[in-house]
Amino acid sequence: MINKIMRNKIKNNNRNIFLDLDETLIDTSERHYQVYCDIINILNLKDPLNKDEFWKFKRNGIKTNELINETNHQIKKEFSKLWIENIEEKEYLLYDRPFCETFELLSKLSKERLILVTMRNNRKHLIWELKNLGLYEYFESILNCSPLKNETKKIPILEYIQEKKLYLDKNSIIIGDSEIDILTGRKLDMTVIAVSYGMRTRKMLSNMNPDYCLNNINQLLETINGI
Repeated sequence: MINKIMRNKIKNNNRNIFLDLDETLIDTSERHYQVYCDIINILNLKDPLNKDEFWKFKRNGIKTNELINETNHQIKKEFSKLWIENIEEKEYLLYDRPFCETFELLSKLSKERLILVTMRNNRKHLIWELKNLGLYEYFESILNCSPLKNETKKIPILEYIQEKKLYLDKNSIIIGDSEIDILTGRKLDMTVIAVSYGMRTRKMLSNMNPDYCLNNINQLLETINGI
């Protein structure tokens, strides 16, 4: 009984670390580019970008439907529709790969309370991918929310802390690669770690004044341990 009490006490003292998935723990660049190329072919559009050009624009905050060489509003609308329908399909999720350092990072953080928060619509396919990549077991909870309905904050975090009756402060951490991660962390008074190797450039993220802005995943563990 004493051991059980001590284990519960240790768990309750763990920090809450909210981790983004795409471009924070896994490389999704090939998936995004393949969906883009396939839609370009479906719509018979001309002059597609190469992958480096495509990703450079994405990292600078340009919306995907603005990356096609087309001014017709209806075609852009159709592109957006096809993007939403395909971006989380399993055939494209197979292009995703964990960064080389991801498993070591999660293993060394295993004593913390790790909560995955990701902007995904399809929860069934999300869970399938996490299990397929060997990432599922690392997280106490997995929260997902639609990018179409949560443009300024990750709503599931708010619901989660209310359900678990968690107290968040600067000892709680949110890690991600986008504006919404920083905005959410600021709203909840958490320590915000932005990573600039993902969906946004260092300049864009730094302009939003996160507590830390890291250039590579190798810096994460040292930074977390120093908080």
